[in-house]
Amino acid sequence: MRTRFRRKKRHVIASKWPETEPDPTDIAARVRYVGSPEHKAYPSAAGPPRPRPDATLCDPKYKGREEELSGYLKEAIRREVVSSQFESGFPRYVWLWLEGVLYEARHINGPHGTYKAYALVDEAEYPKDPRRLLEGAEG
Repeated sequence: MRTRFRRKKRHVIASKWPETEPDPTDIAARVRYVGSPEHKAYPSAAGPPRPRPDATLCDPKYKGREEELSGYLKEAIRREVVSSQFESGFPRYVWLWLEGVLYEARHINGPHGTYKAYALVDEAEYPKDPRRLLEGAEG
């Protein structure tokens, strides 16, 4: 049995869409969820599983549903539930609620707009949300 490590607390903030970035609808059209083997306990499109000790494992019920999950990611970006940090023209972090669980999507591949996502299992991991953006994104 592997030991569960705790992730280091981060100070990420859910913030208003930066005026210096392109329209969220344009960015949403170019992103997709690809997943990551470090959050899988089963083989996936991302490759054979290679879970990290501190990684939240993906629920197997989402296996093979990358297109559907990409749709949720796109919707969260259109709703502007993102961090102010951008990488290669994409929000570094995007948050979305799925079946009552808050997920954090992380931009992983430079100019390609690909993301992995993982459940935030502890409210202490939730981003700071002074504008209460996460409340409007639930559902």
